[in-house]
Amino acid sequence: MTDEQKGNVDSSIYCLAKAYVKILNDEKPPMIFAICNNDEVIGYVDIGFYELSEDSFLSKKYGDKYTYGLNRFMIDKKHQGKGFGKQAMMKVIEYIETFPQGQADAVATSYWLVNEAVRKLFASVGFVETGAIWDGQTGDNWNVERKDIEYAEVGARLGL
Repeated sequence: MTDEQKGNVDSSIYCLAKAYVKILNDEKPPMIFAICNNDEVIGYVDIGFYELSEDSFLSKKYGDKYTYGLNRFMIDKKHQGKGFGKQAMMKVIEYIETFPQGQADAVATSYWLVNEAVRKLFASVGFVETGAIWDGQTGDNWNVERKDIEYAEVGARLGL
């Protein structure tokens, strides 16, 4: 990751530790995969499977009951801008379409409003912004009058 991107994604160690705790608690663990170019690890993806409550945004707006969530998606800064992100995302979607942890209505993700590269990547593989926007630090609804847009997080969805 570039220095500017470091606050956008949790560390890989943190993600692996969270997965381990879920396994210990007999929960469905996140599906964490390395993204490789030949034999070199150039990134990773963390995918979760979620049952949505009836009052969740995706349930109310789209009728979704279950979703796969892209919790984290990262490509090493040395390999960004070379098409690896799009190739990897297409493989991730192909994998999710096998419903490895259960049938789902959609794939959901979010990203920082200021992250134009990720916005373009997700749009290029079919994700559509849901209209949901919130404070990525607190989870509160976003106040459009705020000037600190680096904290605005945007929701996106890909129907399955």
